[in-house]
Amino acid sequence: MSDSICKFIPVKDNPGSLKTINFVFETDFHLLQQPFFRVTYVLHLITRGSASLRVGSTDFTLTPGTLFLAFPTSFYEINASPDFEYIYISFMGSSVAAQLRELGIDAAAPVFPGYSHLIPFWMDALRRITPSNAIILTESVLLYSLSFFGGETELPEADRSEDTLFAAVLNYVDAHYRDADISLGAIASQFSYTEKYLSLLFKKNMLIGFNAYLTKLRIQYACELIERNVTSVSQIAALCGYRDSLYFSKVFKRKMGVTPTEHIRSIHGGR
Repeated sequence: MSDSICKFIPVKDNPGSLKTINFVFETDFHLLQQPFFRVTYVLHLITRGSASLRVGSTDFTLTPGTLFLAFPTSFYEINASPDFEYIYISFMGSSVAAQLRELGIDAAAPVFPGYSHLIPFWMDALRRITPSNAIILTESVLLYSLSFFGGETELPEADRSEDTLFAAVLNYVDAHYRDADISLGAIASQFSYTEKYLSLLFKKNMLIGFNAYLTKLRIQYACELIERNVTSVSQIAALCGYRDSLYFSKVFKRKMGVTPTEHIRSIHGGR
């Protein structure tokens, strides 16, 4: 079952110059058809994973905490990691183009890194939407987020450094999650920060703890291996970074509801 969330916003009685259309948490990115084409403005906030964005002939990097604005009648493509997720708000209005120009936002530079602090805010707002508060809540999130653009509202240098650090840590985890020796302590040593600080940074940006994220990556990879016809539980465990296949089986059943052996049989039959 998909974890994606889509909230459609009611039409205003007096629409004014800004109309939000929907508010979506997209977790099934890889099922979407590309290239993307938008007829409205769409502000994306990357929440997990990493990706390469191509707009025209220009490539941009997307990591958690990056805001990306798609413009009307624009085409773009995204080449993303398996765990790539984002939230977006689509909107339109007669004065939007002028407002974006005032903020220094144009189609040639639509990507803005360094806004990880907005992830919990967007997620909380998405969960709290009801028919009665949808318009004011969604517009508030959109306008608050756009208010950070422009020279006078840049993030403090400390916040930018924190976002850069977390992006590097997340890239490291995504590249090494299959290593049996990976741990938060080892990563803390690698980046010369305390384990406690990285743990808090991880929860702040990903909304789950380091161990939960690591387990998710490993179980996703185990399922991919099974799909690719790797059917030895001990081999799968080792390839996913588990030294103990029995422990791997317990973790797999806790996350998937079935044992690895049962999942293998459901995919490949009795072989």
